[in-house]
Amino acid sequence: MDKKINVSIGACLPGMVTAETIFNNYGAVIVWENTKLDDSSIHRLKDFRIENIQIFESSLPYKQLKEDRMPAKEAVRAEEIPFTEAYEKDTDAFKSILYDLSTGKTVSLNKTIEIANSVYSRKNDNREIINCVTQIRKVDEYTYYHCVNVSLLSMLIGKWMKLASDDIYMLVQAGLLHDIGKSLISTELINKPGKLTDEEFLMMKKHSEYGYYLVKNLKGIDERVSEAVYYHHEREDGSGYPLGLPGAEISQFAKILGVADTFDAMTANRTFKLKKSPFNVFDMMQFGCFGYLDPVIMDVFLANISHYYIGYKVKLSDGRIAEVVYINRQQYGKPVLKVDGAFIDISVAKNISIEEVL
Repeated sequence: MDKKINVSIGACLPGMVTAETIFNNYGAVIVWENTKLDDSSIHRLKDFRIENIQIFESSLPYKQLKEDRMPAKEAVRAEEIPFTEAYEKDTDAFKSILYDLSTGKTVSLNKTIEIANSVYSRKNDNREIINCVTQIRKVDEYTYYHCVNVSLLSMLIGKWMKLASDDIYMLVQAGLLHDIGKSLISTELINKPGKLTDEEFLMMKKHSEYGYYLVKNLKGIDERVSEAVYYHHEREDGSGYPLGLPGAEISQFAKILGVADTFDAMTANRTFKLKKSPFNVFDMMQFGCFGYLDPVIMDVFLANISHYYIGYKVKLSDGRIAEVVYINRQQYGKPVLKVDGAFIDISVAKNISIEEVL
């Protein structure tokens, strides 16, 4: 039996099928059950101030594309493909999208949805996601991997916050598209080794605005996605850009992207800096980003992602190799380690730090 999903009217897309008859306040029918929505019917529902409706799950975009648009001989479930293979394939596909945009070509929403579907199909592969986003990436292809990583990390945060499935799917799209505006900025500036000049930094900051205009013009995109692209560099204390909004005016999606974006950027090799270990980043986010990133979202993220590093081998500042055995919630970046048959609490040990996750 087809499952019914509660979807906000802002997330409705043409092609979704209603799982209930929808009435106005006076009992008159606005849309009948089993109606395939189009732009006109969605606008009509908005005009009547309908906030949420029931949709058949099989008509959701990521279901339709897998079931209706994939040729029968290629209808292999994404989850049957090895994770790293799918990850590289998604990154290459997104690289193609950014290249097309940089050369002035128009990109359809379907191309983005296909990648988003692939990412969303991995929603239960937490450990594989974390392994991939902290691996060494090609420095000159940082933007492509970064967009896929932020999409994966935003999906995890949405799950950990227990958001609705349609919200998580929209987060996947928003994460994937959050830096799409960089396709309109020169490659030389994107990959410049060394610190940007003030003028160059002002130009780089334009990417969120460029991205917003690109995304909002994709037919069928949810406004929460384009809004998150626009605001993902806004910060709680109003120090962000492009508008300098305070925390109360920043959307939840944008705040989630901000946390995911910060973590991935800090754990990646860049043309102008070497990557930091995840534990160094945990420490910097927990104590250095207070007032910048949403504290609730950040704590949910740190509490959950740090747990997956239990059992990992790490290299210490004195050259020894240790194993992570316990995460300290008071200081996520300073776990308890086992080394040479003894236990070390990094939060109290002097002159010892984690240099690298192996």
